[in-house]
Amino acid sequence: MLSKTSWALAGAIGAGAAILPLAPAFAHAIAGNRIFPATLGIDDPGVGDELALPTLTIPPQSSDGTREFDASFSYTKTIVQGLGISVSDGKTWLNPGGNGWGNIDTELKYNFFVNAPHEFMASVGLDATWAYTGTKNFSDPFNTFTPVIDMGKGFGDLPASLNILRPFAVTAQFGLSIPSEPHTSSIVYDDSGNPSLDVALNPTVFNWGFTLQYSLPYMNANVSEVGGPDLLKHLVPITEFAFQTPVGHVPPGGQVTTGTIQPGVIYMADTWQIAIEALVPVNGASGKRVGAVAELHFFFDDIFPNSLGKPLF
Repeated sequence: MLSKTSWALAGAIGAGAAILPLAPAFAHAIAGNRIFPATLGIDDPGVGDELALPTLTIPPQSSDGTREFDASFSYTKTIVQGLGISVSDGKTWLNPGGNGWGNIDTELKYNFFVNAPHEFMASVGLDATWAYTGTKNFSDPFNTFTPVIDMGKGFGDLPASLNILRPFAVTAQFGLSIPSEPHTSSIVYDDSGNPSLDVALNPTVFNWGFTLQYSLPYMNANVSEVGGPDLLKHLVPITEFAFQTPVGHVPPGGQVTTGTIQPGVIYMADTWQIAIEALVPVNGASGKRVGAVAELHFFFDDIFPNSLGKPLF
């Protein structure tokens, strides 16, 4: 498994290096007239200097009745235009179960293609979560590496006869999470204190999802003026679909796709945005009851264009 992971790492980095000269220069996730907002369930296809703080999540309740609350952050810094590295972490509170920090997560991401007239863009990335970087019992004892591709397409290139559809956009994300160890062994004790060896499989998981969004800022700027309060001119109604499918080293009965459908709304300002979405589990294995997630997001490339928002090189 380690050798396969090494090949995944080399392939993702090599792909980014091969297409490096194609990088465009822009802030946010912009393709032509389209601005793709930062999304919560899956990543957007852009690369920029930005900070998500805080992201607050109440996931659907687990099948055993445990309640969870998460607070996290993510910071992305561009290295050169179109190539950035992000670091993310967060703390989890369980009732019952205590609280603790998860593994530190990093991602190297490169925006390799933009077609402005057709409002299309695509990025590749390599995400890694690092073993033993969180609180015991809240972090995994193995690394996980995930090659990722993100895409976005706006429909502003439709003819004027279909103006009502032109504010629509879709984004999608596909990734394969590969653990550095196929299984984890530990010593457990029964009620009488007798030890035994417990072996837990660490599955390889295909992560996939997409969003459907309708941009009132796009309509106001490129189609027709949005009437009513100024608030409406900043709103992007959105529904996200985020799923996980185990595809390798799956324990018996564990080969079930889980995920959430996330209807919500994003308020987009010039240098920041705020978003809130419901978390609707798609099946019993994904949890029960409806959760929620909210995030405040700052775009440093617009707030600090000559300092924190500039690429390092």
